[in-house]
Amino acid sequence: MKDITEIACESYKEDLRSYDNPDYFIKYPKYDWKMSYIAYDAMLNKLTDYHDLNQPDTDYETFGTKNNSEIISLINEFKKDFCIYLINNDSYDGDIFHISGLERIYYVIINLSLC
Repeated sequence: MKDITEIACESYKEDLRSYDNPDYFIKYPKYDWKMSYIAYDAMLNKLTDYHDLNQPDTDYETFGTKNNSEIISLINEFKKDFCIYLINNDSYDGDIFHISGLERIYYVIINLSLC
């Protein structure tokens, strides 16, 4: 298992900043759009009742906030409560999430309050 919480959440925050400002230049040196999507999907699974891309058109509507800046604060709170780990499909005995594309990426979300 590989902890991707930091890179995933920071990448997602960079995406949110770019949504608000089309001239925004991504500054996070380890930015990875796949990791950003994993953070979004993890938050979707843990913080909302939306699943399988059946949510509102904007991220702030999805998470019940007024703007993307509030989602950035929500991401910071999410990181205090959860860790996201990349895994092999068969290497974990618990709830496994995945995103599909050219390759299927598997991840787990660990609730830190249970550790």
